[in-house]
Amino acid sequence: MILATLPEVEFEQLRPFLTPVELKRNSVIYDANKPVDAVYFVESGVISRVARTQQDGPVEVAMVGHFGFVGVSVVLGTNCALQRTIVQIPGTALRIEASDLQRIMQETPSIKDHLLRYVQLLMTLKAQVSFCNAKHEIDKRVARWLLAAQDRIGEDELPVTHSLVASMLGVRRPGVSEALAQLEGRGVLERQRGSLRIVSTAALREHACECHKIIDDRFSMLRELPRFEHHLQRR
Repeated sequence: MILATLPEVEFEQLRPFLTPVELKRNSVIYDANKPVDAVYFVESGVISRVARTQQDGPVEVAMVGHFGFVGVSVVLGTNCALQRTIVQIPGTALRIEASDLQRIMQETPSIKDHLLRYVQLLMTLKAQVSFCNAKHEIDKRVARWLLAAQDRIGEDELPVTHSLVASMLGVRRPGVSEALAQLEGRGVLERQRGSLRIVSTAALREHACECHKIIDDRFSMLRELPRFEHHLQRR
């Protein structure tokens, strides 16, 4: 989590204002063009930022997991969500009121600078996902999406359906089902009721398009930052 890379003295300024919350599947965290009242630092689960039109429905433009946060507009000083943000895989997060975070960032600019590192990475992610959706075949995009989900929850079993993957990629469900069937036939994954289990991460990486490696390389800078053991009192 991005908060785990904050030095203790800076985390202490946030600690009194962080509240553990549950992320329930399909919960809408923000809606497009609505005020952002709080920021959520994800501990587990997956949250998607989606672009949508009335005619075409949603398409995922960014996936946020345990090392990220949603509510970047607060860090940027705009406090308005430009896209819908929705929980895809349930989990937990630490919530802080937007006003509290903005005040703390004004008092300690180094905290804002730290959070802006993630915002920059998220912008890179969104650009690469847009490129991927425009250029690559469905099976390559499916592999890239599954690897991203695996990375963000830290588990091989993904509680997702064919319909969810299709919706996030903006493609028809039969195309996703065909791609998953091919991967299962090669022993890369197993399809289960309401979930998918990745059997061979290495084989899935080989099948994915180059976009996965580009995104993974960008996020390696976060993984390489020093980590600290912060303990938050749970209610």
